Amino acid sequence: MTDTDNKYSSDNIKEVLDFTEHVRKRPFMFIGNDGILGLFEGLLTDCTELCKTDEITFEIVVLGENDFTFGLTSRHDINPFIKQFTDESKEFSNYFLKVLKVVSERFEIISKENSKTEVAFSFDKIVISNTNIDYLKLSEKVLQFALLNRQCEVITIDKRQKYLTQNYYHFPQGVFYLFDRATTEVLGKPEFKLTFDNEINSNKYQIGLAYRTDWFPSANVISFANNVHTICGGSLVDGILEGLINACKIYAKENNLTTFKINKKKFVNGLILICAVRGEDYKYGGSWKETLEDAIVKKEAKKLVEKLALDFFNG
Repeated sequence: MTDTDNKYSSDNIKEVLDFTEHVRKRPFMFIGNDGILGLFEGLLTDCTELCKTDEITFEIVVLGENDFTFGLTSRHDINPFIKQFTDESKEFSNYFLKVLKVVSERFEIISKENSKTEVAFSFDKIVISNTNIDYLKLSEKVLQFALLNRQCEVITIDKRQKYLTQNYYHFPQGVFYLFDRATTEVLGKPEFKLTFDNEINSNKYQIGLAYRTDWFPSANVISFANNVHTICGGSLVDGILEGLINACKIYAKENNLTTFKINKKKFVNGLILICAVRGEDYKYGGSWKETLEDAIVKKEAKKLVEKLALDFFNG
């Protein structure tokens, strides 16, 4: 055997790991830096995507330091969710369910009364050593999920303490819950408020836009794309701002307001913008989806807000 043959012999070929081995070796590559909190968030998201509805009641129960149940009830078919635990497909999507089974030491699917299905599990501590979940952080993630999935109801229960802790999350108004709070609690009264809650082509928008000039306020901008909090904004925020600024320029020109100048930096100061968009195949930027990068969303949002603002100015 030559040196070249020896170089490519079986002894020198690196072992190829299957999905299960990959997950158990590097679990946080799959569930994120938030650990099992990220896994719970992934279960919620994957369930709504697989069942093609958010009209589901979820119940997340922390029974002990490493003892959990994830329950769901719906009048819709939830079999796509259940089947995913045994699906042998190699597609790299909706994988949180497969990951949960792989990293669990105890795993059981239980059919309960009233069409409730419950997944009971505890983690393999060889794979994930820290299983003592932070209930407050779990509540924060659940709250955001419920805001963005308006038909769902989520109940979280912590039975580890002497006194039972339980929370219920349901926001049929969606992100307008945040917008209403922002405009009500802010110092001073907004000069105007614009809202939109509807679908454009294949994208569903919720936009709450307000502006105030007193007390030199800083901007309050919160944006989401699907279940992602796009903390650096991107297409949706940029489109809304461009549409609003364009509307102001058009109005100023049509009404001969020659001394009216728009400085974008000052214009944004005092802005209250809470917005969300749902659609498919969005591209994100940043290390962890901090920015939405979708040209269609930007174009639609710009056109929409320009019309909304002009209608308001002229009305």
